[in-house]
Amino acid sequence: MSAPADNPILLRFGPFRLDLQACELRKGETLLHLAPQPCKVLGLLASRPHKVFTRQEIQQEIWHGETFVDFEQGLNVAVRQIRAALCDDAETPRYIETLPRRGYRFIAEVDGQPAAVASAPLAPPEALRPSSFRRPLALAVSLALVVVAAVLVWRMGRIPRRTPLTHIQSLAVLPLENLSHDPEQEYFADGMTDELITDLAKIHALRVISRNSMMQYKGKHKPTPQIARELNVDALVEGTVMRSGDRVRITAQLIEAPNDRHLWAETYEGDLRNILALQGEVAAAIAKEVKLKLSAQEEIHLANARPVNPEAHEAYLRGQYRLHGMAAEATDTLKSQSIEKAIDYFQQALNRDPNDALAYSGLADAYSDLSTQYRAPLEVMPKAKAAAIRAIELDDTLAEAHVSLGYVALTFDWDWVRAEHEFRRALELNPSLPRAHAGYAEYLLFKLGRADEAIQELQRAYAVDPLLPIAHGDLAWLSFLARRYKESIDTAERFGHDDHIQALSYAELGRRDQALAAADRAVSSTRNPVTLSKIAAAYALAGRADKARAMLPGIEGSARERYVCGFNVACVYSVLGDKDQAFAWLAKAYRDRSD
Repeated sequence: MSAPADNPILLRFGPFRLDLQACELRKGETLLHLAPQPCKVLGLLASRPHKVFTRQEIQQEIWHGETFVDFEQGLNVAVRQIRAALCDDAETPRYIETLPRRGYRFIAEVDGQPAAVASAPLAPPEALRPSSFRRPLALAVSLALVVVAAVLVWRMGRIPRRTPLTHIQSLAVLPLENLSHDPEQEYFADGMTDELITDLAKIHALRVISRNSMMQYKGKHKPTPQIARELNVDALVEGTVMRSGDRVRITAQLIEAPNDRHLWAETYEGDLRNILALQGEVAAAIAKEVKLKLSAQEEIHLANARPVNPEAHEAYLRGQYRLHGMAAEATDTLKSQSIEKAIDYFQQALNRDPNDALAYSGLADAYSDLSTQYRAPLEVMPKAKAAAIRAIELDDTLAEAHVSLGYVALTFDWDWVRAEHEFRRALELNPSLPRAHAGYAEYLLFKLGRADEAIQELQRAYAVDPLLPIAHGDLAWLSFLARRYKESIDTAERFGHDDHIQALSYAELGRRDQALAAADRAVSSTRNPVTLSKIAAAYALAGRADKARAMLPGIEGSARERYVCGFNVACVYSVLGDKDQAFAWLAKAYRDRSD
């Protein structure tokens, strides 16, 4: 932005000096790093202090009404960079104030110096005038000092200064905004978010919040410090994604979360065939920006992304959207239908590219998710195993495929050695993968009986998925199975659900009234036969065998229409003292290879 001749071109506010003509911002004599576009925005705001500039006015002045440019994102980035340079705070601003739904206002006092004065040479001091050559030694010393000072100022001005970064050990990737504003493209934006999270999670020095928790912020606009507190992270990554045909543009910015300080922003653009490499570039740039030294293996993982078949990858992303996009409160029927649709998409991806390791990994996840809750293990777990093995054959670095194979080994093949190997390999590849922590926790408890270690491992899953941890492993249920009933109750209460587990734990502790109250709450909120079996067992343990027996016909009726895990039904009969029926249902669970 160039200033008219009759307008100030040198603005002073606080310790800062903004030269509009040179587009330079200085603090004292130190030249601060500020890109041209943010500098123009700052110049516009500071040239009219206390005036509210709407976003539309800023667009007309700086972006000249161009719609091709990503104005909204560009302005957000510009304001963050300005605040970073001024060490300003969005919540308690000293310079740039945000007025929600109105615009921005420069609130500090500004002194302006016109062009004629700013550009005029300084009048020489008396000692330097030709008529004053009476003290040549003093003059020589003065000139030498001026030259030295000038050189120092020049050198200082050449070195961009930057506030030292807080050591960043944890971050979260907010859902990337879909700039196409086409709801049909939401799967693509979510997929890009998921893949960026996966790439960053491969960096062992970072704790990266999982996709499940981050999608809780989709479409919401909470203050950055608040999100950081909710997730317990040091930094946030936010950005946008735009797709046009086979071209993709990703804009990402890194924000130091506690003080909402902008640290870095960049735009990446490329062909859809190279989308995985593009994501790896973004992740590597973020790691570099937060001063993390990547291991040789991590550099290889981020740099060696293979090209993808665009049509196959699109089908894969649609499958992931179906697999993970279903709301937590959705019915069992809707969830199973969504998983089945995800399987269709993964198959479509493999029809287009039979060597797509990601699609095989997604297929393994989907079949594994169907097991026990919706379909019989014998029907789907062999398919999950075959898909996971093929994914690993094609790409041994896919942590998700190792997790799927680990679950098959643990719950279906009962191959303990293989289960431990696969879970450990998954955590080696991606230490921020909650499902890997949950699977390893189950292995530690079920196979080795090491309850302390199992619970610690599941707590690690909760640390990277704090908002939706139940999706990866129920700590309350694991505590109950470890006979830690008080811990089970406390955990269930902390997360506000699992009444049926509270009912069982209260019953085991002999707290009958609380057990019955929890069971009454639970029975009114579910139709799932597996959960109903646990509630019936709780009633029986709490002395209400009549209620337990009244529930059995409905549970057994469901078992004739769909798969129901026989182990849970056996538990009800066991508590009721009906050993014959208990053993019959246990035998069925064994034949079904129930988990």
